[in-house]
Amino acid sequence: MLTFNVLIFLSCVVTGLLGLIAGYYLKKYPPKHINCFYGYRTRRSMKNQKHWDLAQQLVAMNMITYSSIPLLSALLGFIIEEKQILLSLGIVLGSTLSWAFFSIYKTERQLKSRLDDE
Repeated sequence: MLTFNVLIFLSCVVTGLLGLIAGYYLKKYPPKHINCFYGYRTRRSMKNQKHWDLAQQLVAMNMITYSSIPLLSALLGFIIEEKQILLSLGIVLGSTLSWAFFSIYKTERQLKSRLDDE
């Protein structure tokens, strides 16, 4: 009998798709000016307009790239039994946190290497 873990599958697909949509939205409609409401807002990205513009491009691409982590993790929903709730929650939480971590980490490293030499 084929087991199907709905918790893993749906949670990871939704998280991955939201990351993908948010990345494409930021890529198509990046915030023009430094603000406290919309866009990738860190101390380094808000340093000046040049940092801000580059940060918005980088985070959009990183979000699109790393949203594949939860999408690929959704395939584990076909392997892991539905009874294993803690493992399911761990996979969902781990894939979501790793997507967010790598998107932010890679963006900050790229900003630092490209602009902090100035």
